[in-house]
Amino acid sequence: MRIPVAVMLCGAVLAGCGGLRSSRPAEQVYVLHASPAAAAPAAAIPGVLRVPRPEVHPGLDTSRIALTRADNEMDYFADSRWGESLPKVLAAFAVESVSGLGLFETVVGAEAAAVQGDFDLLLTVRRFEADYAAGTPVARAAFDCVLLGGAPRRVLGRCDAAAEEPVGENRLGLIVGSLERAAQKALVDAGSRAAALARATVRK
Repeated sequence: MRIPVAVMLCGAVLAGCGGLRSSRPAEQVYVLHASPAAAAPAAAIPGVLRVPRPEVHPGLDTSRIALTRADNEMDYFADSRWGESLPKVLAAFAVESVSGLGLFETVVGAEAAAVQGDFDLLLTVRRFEADYAAGTPVARAAFDCVLLGGAPRRVLGRCDAAAEEPVGENRLGLIVGSLERAAQKALVDAGSRAAALARATVRK
């Protein structure tokens, strides 16, 4: 008699498990999309600009959304993340932002040896977080940028850029929107500087 009773009890427990619900909030997943850029004022630079996946500073090589506080303390928002790791997210976003400028004939995202190109835009993400040091969050994006060109490859110059966007309310959706705008401002600036370096090389 013990075996059937045990089976019945196990069945009851399993049936009850189907009704269990977690009280933890659902995880929010965010993406970045570049806004259309204004028409380029000059003819596009011929050739292919490659944008390899950016390097990132320590603490940013993750899909978690970062924030900083006073005394350089880094943390992450709970129950939220980027759709991929930040380097992958910003790689696609950088291609979209720089391509939208229309300053280069072709802009592709690729690992260094995957696609033949005339120029390489190397990015290092120095900052990409909501900064709470002053109490009210400010979205900050900063990129160290180097343009390579020629054969063999050589450094044509630096095109570092940074931008910040205030956040009206302490809400994650607004913070992500501000990060998106700050990143695009910085990447448009970096792309424009890279185009000036490339154009000077083409004229030689």
